[in-house]
Amino acid sequence: MNDNQSIIQFPKFLIVGFLGTITNLILFYFLVDVLGLPAIPISILTFIISNFQNYLLNYYWTFSQVTVNQTIGIANYSRYISVSLVALGINLTILWWLLNYYVFPVKVIAQVFGIAGGTVFNYIGSKYWVFRSEE
Repeated sequence: MNDNQSIIQFPKFLIVGFLGTITNLILFYFLVDVLGLPAIPISILTFIISNFQNYLLNYYWTFSQVTVNQTIGIANYSRYISVSLVALGINLTILWWLLNYYVFPVKVIAQVFGIAGGTVFNYIGSKYWVFRSEE
């Protein structure tokens, strides 16, 4: 993969992540701040939903030049979910820490910081392990 493709990939990855974040935050806000459900389990649920959305968008758009010869399947998604679970661990650690040491007017603010914490790890893992070129 040449440098021009990498330069285009990262903004695409951020756009996909932003869309996943929007999905995550809307669901999280509604379920936690409106309905009063517990933050940590709901964070896990919203992660699963937005993660699958992100996988599909990254597969078909962000890394499409690499995945053109790859089949979408369980093995590839397993790698993606593994990387994402580490990012989720970073997210939950930051979320837990912020909710236990600070008071926020709405808890979704802490969730924003949690999501941001896992983004860099998620991109590196996705680029170099999940959607790597088979060449």
